[in-house]
Amino acid sequence: MKTGIESQVLIIDSNPDQLERLAKAVNDEGFKTILSHDGMQGMVKFYQERPDLVLIDYHAIGMNAIDSCRQIKALAADVFVPVVIISDYLDEKQISECVAAGADDIIFKPFSLAIFCSKIYAMFRIADLYRELHSLTSERQNDEELAEQLFSDVVEKGNVAKEHIKIFKRSAKTFSGDVQLTALCPSGDVNVLLGDFTGHGLSSAIGAIPLADIFRAMTDKGHAPLEIIRQINRKMHQLLPTHMFLALSMVTLSVSEKVAYVWNAGMEDVLAFNGGTGTLKHRVKSFHPPLGISNQLLHEMKPKIIPLEANDRILLYSDGIVEARNRAGDFFGEARLIDSTKQGFINRDVTGHIIAAVEVFCEDLPQDDDISLVDINCDLSHYQSLSPVRSRELDFSVVEDDLSKQSGSWGWQMSLSGDKLSAVDPIPIIINQLQEIEGQGEHWHSLFTVLTELFVNALDHGVLALSSDLKSSPEGFAHYFSEKQKRLKEVDKGFIKIKLEHSPTENGGLLTIVIKDSGGGFDFESWLTTAAQQSPISSALSGRGIQLVQELCEHLTYLDNGSTVKAVYCWSRDR
Repeated sequence: MKTGIESQVLIIDSNPDQLERLAKAVNDEGFKTILSHDGMQGMVKFYQERPDLVLIDYHAIGMNAIDSCRQIKALAADVFVPVVIISDYLDEKQISECVAAGADDIIFKPFSLAIFCSKIYAMFRIADLYRELHSLTSERQNDEELAEQLFSDVVEKGNVAKEHIKIFKRSAKTFSGDVQLTALCPSGDVNVLLGDFTGHGLSSAIGAIPLADIFRAMTDKGHAPLEIIRQINRKMHQLLPTHMFLALSMVTLSVSEKVAYVWNAGMEDVLAFNGGTGTLKHRVKSFHPPLGISNQLLHEMKPKIIPLEANDRILLYSDGIVEARNRAGDFFGEARLIDSTKQGFINRDVTGHIIAAVEVFCEDLPQDDDISLVDINCDLSHYQSLSPVRSRELDFSVVEDDLSKQSGSWGWQMSLSGDKLSAVDPIPIIINQLQEIEGQGEHWHSLFTVLTELFVNALDHGVLALSSDLKSSPEGFAHYFSEKQKRLKEVDKGFIKIKLEHSPTENGGLLTIVIKDSGGGFDFESWLTTAAQQSPISSALSGRGIQLVQELCEHLTYLDNGSTVKAVYCWSRDR
C-alpha cells in the first residue's frame, strides 16, 4: 500500500476551518495534501497533480460534489482514484446521486479523527488492490494478444492465393472461434474452409490448430475432400467437450473440371454470384449437422456441384454477420448481406461494402459474435499458376525395362476389389509411400495428377463402365457424380491392380506405373485419332485427363485391349 509522503490527497472544501482541520488530520498520517476552496479549482488541481485520493465536501461551491465526482472519474479513466464525499446529512436521493456519480464512500459529520483516518487507509487498500488487479489484467491481456498473434500465424500462415481468396475476420474477444483456411491440392485444385466453433474467445478456439493441421496435411497428400471432412469430424468429436461443436463450410475449386464442389455442415448458406451482374446464381444450404457431435458422419455427404464461369464469386460467411443486431434488436440479416454484396461488385470491393453496411447498421454497439467473410474469386486461371509445372527437358539415362538391376531401385504394388474400391483411395497412400522413401517436395504434385487420372479412368470407365459423354456439359458433372456414387454402392465384383517400379537417377528418379482393371478395355488408338482432329484449344469437358498425363509423362501406352495402362514418369529434386 502506498503510504507516507509519496501518496497525495486532494481536499475540496469551501469552509476554511473544515479544510484546515481535514488537512491537518491527513498530514498527521504522513500524506501530502493538495487543497482547493472550490470545485472548479479542484478539477484543475486534480488534472495537474494526479492525486491518489480525493475528499469533497458535498456543499463545496464552484462545482457541486456530484459533478466534481463525475469529472474526476472521467479524468482518472482506467486508474482507480477513490472519491469520498463528506456531508452532515444526505437524504436517500442525494446518496443515490453520489453513488451514481462514482463516489466510493460517504463520511457523515460529525466524525472522530480515528474513524476518518481508518476510512482513508481503507480507500488506499482498495486502490492498491485495484492497481494490482489492473496490472494483472493488463499483463494477461498482453499475453493473450501475443498468444493470439502466434496462434493466428500458426493457423493462417499456410493459406494460399490470398490475393484471389479475400478473407476478413474480426473477433468478438481476443481469440476468435472462426477459422479460415485455404490449401493447394497436389492436383492443382484449391480447398477453402470456413469453420465456426461454438461460442467465442479462447475456449472456442481450442480446436483451431488441430483443424488446420488435419486440413493442410490431408490436402497436401491428396485426400478427397469428403475424407478430410470425415477425419475433421472424428478429431473434433475426440477433442471438443460435449457442449461444443464445429460448423463448417468447404469449397473445392476444380481447375480441370471448371466446377466447385461445396459442402455445408451447419453453416450459413454458401452463396454463388455472377460478379458481373451481381445475380445470385446458387445457394447451398446446410445439409449435415455441425461436426463433432458423433464420431461418424450422420449420413453420406454429397457435395453440391456448381459450374463456374470466370466472373463468378463464392461467398462464405459466419452467423456473426447476419445475426449482428442494431439498437432496436433487429438482425442485419441475409437480405442486407446480399444487397451490400451486389453493391460491392459494382464498386469492386465486396468485403468493404459488407463490413461497412454491418457497422452502419449496428452503429457503435459492441460486437456480440465473431465475424468472418471469405470472398472466393472463381476465375480458375488465377490458380493454375499455383501448381508447380514440371519441365519436360530432363536428362535421365535409365533403361525402362531394366529397373530391377539398378542399385537403390524399389517396387510397390496394391490390389483393390469389390467394396474396397469405394472404401479406399489409394492415391494418398501411394504419395505417402513415395514421400517416406524419396522425401517430400513439390515435384510430387504433377505425379499426383498422373496417378489420379489413371486410377480414376480405371475405376470410372473400366470397373464402373461410366461414359465420358455424361460430362458433355458443366451440368453433366452433377449427373456423372451421382451415377458414380450409385454404381460404387452396388459394385461387388471387379478389381484394380496398381504396380510401381522406381529407379534412382543422379538427382531424382524414374517411376514406371502400371494400372490394370477388370473392365472391358479402352480403345486408345481411336481416342488418339479423335484427339488429333480436335482444336488445340478445345473446350471439351472430357478426355482432357489423358492429354494431361501424356504431357506430364515420358511414355504412355495401353495394353490388353486398353484394360492395362503403363506410364513412365521422370522427376527431379531440382523441379
